[in-house]
Amino acid sequence: MRSLRLSASILWTFLGFGIRAFGGPVAQIAELESDFVERRGWVERDRFRRALAVYQLLPGPEAHEMCCYLGTVRGGRLGGIAAGLGFMLPGLALMLGACALYSALDLSSSVASHALAAMQLVAAALIVRAASRLLAPIVRWRDPSARAPTVVALAACALAMWWFAPGGDAMASHAVSHAASPRAEPAAELFAHGFVAGAVTFGGAYTAIPYVAGVAAGAEGWLTQGAFLDGVAIASVLPAPLVIFGTFVGYQGAGFVGALAFTAGIFLPAFAFTVFGFGAIERLLAWTPARRALDIAGAIAVGIMVGAAFHIVADAAIGWMRRPMPFDSATPFILGMFVYAVWVSKGRFAAPLIVIVAGAGGAIYGLMR
Repeated sequence: MRSLRLSASILWTFLGFGIRAFGGPVAQIAELESDFVERRGWVERDRFRRALAVYQLLPGPEAHEMCCYLGTVRGGRLGGIAAGLGFMLPGLALMLGACALYSALDLSSSVASHALAAMQLVAAALIVRAASRLLAPIVRWRDPSARAPTVVALAACALAMWWFAPGGDAMASHAVSHAASPRAEPAAELFAHGFVAGAVTFGGAYTAIPYVAGVAAGAEGWLTQGAFLDGVAIASVLPAPLVIFGTFVGYQGAGFVGALAFTAGIFLPAFAFTVFGFGAIERLLAWTPARRALDIAGAIAVGIMVGAAFHIVADAAIGWMRRPMPFDSATPFILGMFVYAVWVSKGRFAAPLIVIVAGAGGAIYGLMR
């Protein structure tokens, strides 16, 4: 009975976290560290960073896996499941609603496109703020003991910026149709595609995008590249793990059932690694010879996340992928205003409020054009 009460408490805690988890994996991990390491004291900072390094070496969305890890530390296996569900359920509900709206509304209209573009700028601003918070404890040139992690973090960041740079196909995809295929996909196949995406995409949520795009928007897929990118764009502004775009992909393949099937598949490995592998992870974290290596791996993990996220910020600010900037030449300045707003804002619900205000402002701008 006590374990059930504790699990219910953990579920409630992570539901609250999930509701305000804007900004994608970089922002979410920074907020996890701030909330559960600094404020609640569930784990020590070094242990958190080393666990992050382990999960970065495993496939699956690292922010969701870290939620499962923290929940398991606090309340065992049931706590890990409760934490993972609490983190993903708000985003799942919002994405299902967004899928229904996507099917009913014309998202190419000026009002809808500018509202979404403004919210994307807020998401980019949250990434900038989170990147600073993640890198600050690592990048310390004056501390001799921190120089090795500093160098590898910056090197990993630079490598990820190059590795995840958009190519010609990605740039051209903004010009394609946004319509989904009329044919329905079997729910079992959607679950299988989601499971593979969750099980083989190493390096976190960003690396799931190319695989799912190839399956869902490839030659044998059920989505156009434009529709797939719409799903990623919607996921990027929701308080949810970034891989919640899998819900959108499944919905376009087989409606509500397809959405749940793909979502279950893509999240299942993240639950399984922690629920069944927690003991092995803890033994690795406690093994003294592994700690130095994990410290370096943790710096690499942070560098990769920040470098991969750079292109999302650049695309939002200056049309990195060769598309028109949503607010013309004022777009970078608007992003700067949002960066300042999220930097100085206080309170748990500051980010959701900024997202809502930005969306409303973007819609008004689109209406006036």
